[in-house]
Amino acid sequence: MIITVYMRKQLLFMDYSTENLIRNLLKNQSFVTWVLKSDPELDQYWNDWCKGDYTKKTASDQARLILLSSEHKIAGITDKHIAEKVNQALKIAKKRESSTHLGDHVFSFLRAYWVTAASVVLMLSIGLGIYKTYAHRSVFTENKKQLSFSDEIIEIVNADKPVKYVQLPDGSSVVLQTNSRISFARQFDPKKRVVVLSGEAFFEVTKDPERPFFVYANELVTKVLGTSFSIKADENASNVLVLVKTGKVSVFSNNDRYAEEYKRGNKLSALLLSPNQQATFERNQATLGKSTLKESALLKIPIEKQGFVYDATPVSTVFSSLELAYGIDIEYNEQTMKDCSVTATLGDEPLDKKLKWICTILEAAYQINGDKVNIKGNSCN
Repeated sequence: MIITVYMRKQLLFMDYSTENLIRNLLKNQSFVTWVLKSDPELDQYWNDWCKGDYTKKTASDQARLILLSSEHKIAGITDKHIAEKVNQALKIAKKRESSTHLGDHVFSFLRAYWVTAASVVLMLSIGLGIYKTYAHRSVFTENKKQLSFSDEIIEIVNADKPVKYVQLPDGSSVVLQTNSRISFARQFDPKKRVVVLSGEAFFEVTKDPERPFFVYANELVTKVLGTSFSIKADENASNVLVLVKTGKVSVFSNNDRYAEEYKRGNKLSALLLSPNQQATFERNQATLGKSTLKESALLKIPIEKQGFVYDATPVSTVFSSLELAYGIDIEYNEQTMKDCSVTATLGDEPLDKKLKWICTILEAAYQINGDKVNIKGNSCN
């Protein structure tokens, strides 16, 4: 009963007002500067701000933890580590409390010790929960600020399919892996194209040298003019991976001192990747490295290995290869078009252009509706 009451009292301090304080602190430039740059001129102000106020002190500590984590200045805390420490503390306290050789005074002392240990564990668990919520939310949410809010923001999630096709406003293709999501503006900015990714995806970007294409994935930015590549950026992973299939891309940390210069230039810059080259960004150390692989299969999905080269290939085979690669369904009149074939090298062009070229060869028409494609063609006899 004592533990229950004590825990309830502790919970009262972690209410929505504390969460609001944390949010406000993370947006406060003075607080961010104080934490990340250790500005001595701000020490007295922020120390006085939370002095004697438990709620403010708790919010300040949690906001500080989140900021330092985002700068990779503290080690990650895992659930397994917390659980081990919790069990160790409670087992030791309970064992001592149950000792038959303890007097009433010592028994009371150890019971208080156990209660204190339980409350510390509770606060640590609550703190960890808040840390994870804000740390994970802040990366994706902060990245979404790069989107143009002059138009509607679209967010697509692949919750259960092996792969999900997403067509972007410029016609670029995205093959989204399970448990991944992507956000973008309904209409891209006239000067740049920006998407925000959480999870894993394969991209085929429409070529447009005058309007660079950016992918924000955790702390890494991938800059593209027109090519195909894979990104692996799971929220809880320790690193971010980018592997190029065709063309070239540029990658850099969003916290890089020259990040804004990399973004503004129309030319590729920073760390350049060519086909079969992979960039690895270590999130805890904020380091970026490059390696060369034998093949461009980061996500182990069909589209990474397909060259889309057809030589008098029956349309049934062509359409089946596209369905497998993009996770789409293609409907067409199989009986009418059974004698049709395709000879073409379609390469890394987005699905929309692949279909355009195929239908031009077949003198057919097509329409894309989400992950459904309808093709109307005539006989090729």
